[in-house]
Amino acid sequence: VDILDPDDEDLIIDPACGSGGFLIESLRHVWKGLDAEGEKYHWNKSSLQEEKMEVALNKIRGIDKDYFLSKVAKAYMAIIGDGKSGIFCEDSLDLPTNWQDKTRLKIDRNKFSVLLANPPFGSKIPVRGEEKLKQFELGHKWKENKKENTWEKLKLKDKEAPQVLFIERCIQLLRDGGRMGIVLPDGVFGNDTFGYIRNWLLTQGRIVGIIDI
Repeated sequence: VDILDPDDEDLIIDPACGSGGFLIESLRHVWKGLDAEGEKYHWNKSSLQEEKMEVALNKIRGIDKDYFLSKVAKAYMAIIGDGKSGIFCEDSLDLPTNWQDKTRLKIDRNKFSVLLANPPFGSKIPVRGEEKLKQFELGHKWKENKKENTWEKLKLKDKEAPQVLFIERCIQLLRDGGRMGIVLPDGVFGNDTFGYIRNWLLTQGRIVGIIDI
């Protein structure tokens, strides 16, 4: 959150929000900035509180597939700043047209300026289904042309690990100029078999930094 440095102008989303950790910290970060601004310009307490509530209600969005976790995130947001109306229980990787109406009113592609995510990892929880997979370029097989140092997209896969598809969904949710921080397994950045993902990412934007923990 500190690295992406969101402010009160940013529209923030976590499409795999779990119990809401990234969203809570983002809200705190933005509020801290508003406190500093309020002090600088001598806002009264009522005006400052209004600004804080505006951020909580209208600038924070979260999705999680797990009903219980989405309820926990709503509860945390309600406790800290009443931003629970921005949290939705949906499958982020499903077709957005399959989401509930209330979700589609608040969440759409090419909309968000800040995205933080720690998506679910693992080949043991693959995403299946042609309808889902065909939304994603990374849902296809890719072949490397070593002579030309390029990658060619081939046929649709039968299944794909969720973190791979989440990379593309996250990019889809960002507007032009948006900033993303995502937690991924090491293999995405190191394994030769994932070279097509790295190549695809470089066509989508600018990689500012990779932090190995």
